[in-house]
Amino acid sequence: MSPVCDEAEQVIKLPNSYFDRGYRKGKKEGREELLQTIPTAIKMLQEGMDLQFIVEKTGLSRPEVEKIKQQLEHS
Repeated sequence: MSPVCDEAEQVIKLPNSYFDRGYRKGKKEGREELLQTIPTAIKMLQEGMDLQFIVEKTGLSRPEVEKIKQQLEHS
């Protein structure tokens, strides 16, 4: 391969590496946020708050809140 082709390949790889790093960072931050939100949802469920209200305030999906509720009922 010529040096120009090597440089072109490196340039093509750059956006992907930045995208991959950003994706991993976002995924990690999302996981950390989720781990902070679950205790809030648990407290709200224990206080008898409405599922839809919990969904709206925590950003969790309804199935996620329902799953947490089921786990609380079976513990």
